[in-house]
Amino acid sequence: MRVAQWLRSPTIGQAGGGRAMGQRSVPSRLPTRSPVAGLRRRGLSFPEVLAQSVSALAPSAAIVVVPSIVLVESGAATLPAFVVATLLVLLVGWCLTQFGRRMAAVGGTYSYTAKGLGPVGALVGGWALLVGYAAVAMSALTGAAVYTAGLLGARPTPGVVAVLAAGLGVLATLCTVRGIQLSARVALALEVLSIGVVLAVLGVLLLGARGGPGSAAPVVDAPVTWGGVAVAVVLGVTGFMGFESAATLGVEARRPLVAVPRAVLWTPAVAGLLFVAATAAQVVLLRAAPLDVLTSPVPVAELADREGLVLLRRVLDLGIAASFLACVTGSTNALGRVLFSMGREGVLPARLGRTHDRFETPHVALAVVLPAVVGVPVVALLAGGGPRAVLTASLTVSAFGYVVAYVLACLAMPLFLRRIGELTAPAAAGGLVAGGGGLVVLVGAMAGITVSGDRAVVVVFLAAMLPGLAWTAWLRLRDPGRLRPVGVYDTATASSVLPGSVPAGRRR
Repeated sequence: MRVAQWLRSPTIGQAGGGRAMGQRSVPSRLPTRSPVAGLRRRGLSFPEVLAQSVSALAPSAAIVVVPSIVLVESGAATLPAFVVATLLVLLVGWCLTQFGRRMAAVGGTYSYTAKGLGPVGALVGGWALLVGYAAVAMSALTGAAVYTAGLLGARPTPGVVAVLAAGLGVLATLCTVRGIQLSARVALALEVLSIGVVLAVLGVLLLGARGGPGSAAPVVDAPVTWGGVAVAVVLGVTGFMGFESAATLGVEARRPLVAVPRAVLWTPAVAGLLFVAATAAQVVLLRAAPLDVLTSPVPVAELADREGLVLLRRVLDLGIAASFLACVTGSTNALGRVLFSMGREGVLPARLGRTHDRFETPHVALAVVLPAVVGVPVVALLAGGGPRAVLTASLTVSAFGYVVAYVLACLAMPLFLRRIGELTAPAAAGGLVAGGGGLVVLVGAMAGITVSGDRAVVVVFLAAMLPGLAWTAWLRLRDPGRLRPVGVYDTATASSVLPGSVPAGRRR
């Protein structure tokens, strides 16, 4: 490849190209500092990148918690809705890989959207992503506290869950500021073990299942409605939320243009198989269960208790609590990196773009968001909110945020490929189908929830989106110059092409 062509590539130096050119003189046009300098570059292996998506998704916790929530909301629509949700998320993941193969970003989906829809579309999608990451972290923190209470043999009352959530929040804070590498390895190992435990418990329960319907059967077999299907699909998507968060490690991965797309696509593919199988098992089990089991905070664990599987119940509580805690750290890691990217671009305060001198993490951004992530569910619980209600409400809010971000990113993908001259018919069709399908599901779910009388969740989501929309409008009308840097991503520097040729700048 000629030097001129190489310089024009938007991903120079991100996937080993810098070493390939190492024998040449350093081109004078290369910057001495990457726009996202300060993070630990090229340190994460593929398993560690994969662990970010897996921990943020928390599959072992999701396959236990989400199906019972969907059953209560959608009845007989649950299993087909999970199949539709899996297919939709896989299509969204494929759309995101079109960006991931071509650029290494810290902002993930937010930065991707900027390359197709421009700064305004990116900020709307980015704010929705922030709402999604924050709300799912709150939901996971509540879940971790509920299952920790079960592990300790305590009743998961709001007060007990609030105290445990506060303690677990401090632990999550230390993990995220300390760095992602160690927590990623531990999270991946715990998830593999937890999934094995969950599948073993479901298998044992199925073998001992009673044939006749229980008092929960009318809820499990409730008639299918279009609103119920839409709500079920959105809640089904909640089981996959965070699968794309590996895209926020584009700077820190060793081979970002390979590792990130694989993680973004492999995670929902494997998780989808687990979700469909686990949902089918729980439909059978909960149809034969009493209604109070279906509506309890931990239905599968409650079933294990009633079948006398006390030891398995404790192991299940440990695995799910660990999975939820991994989700808190994974979601917060991604949340902090999106804020870091916005800080570096100047659309939010520049202090958010600073990194820790020793740990090379966006510690300022994390310090800003973690008090809210911990404080909101704790306050809601102390105010009298039930653990299941807090978990479900925050999960639904996060689903709305994620779907908005996914829709905008999918619609941006064909525009991005057209701009760089690489648009194909399958890419155009995939982006339109994924974006349009996600939009239909989102509108249907909001309408379904509003009709059912539970308007509070929709109001909370719209209220959470309002500051981001207002700030975007203000920038567009009053200070459009601050929008130009939106979509910053990692670029090659002189030192990455020829190590040692340029002194390392002082990290911020």
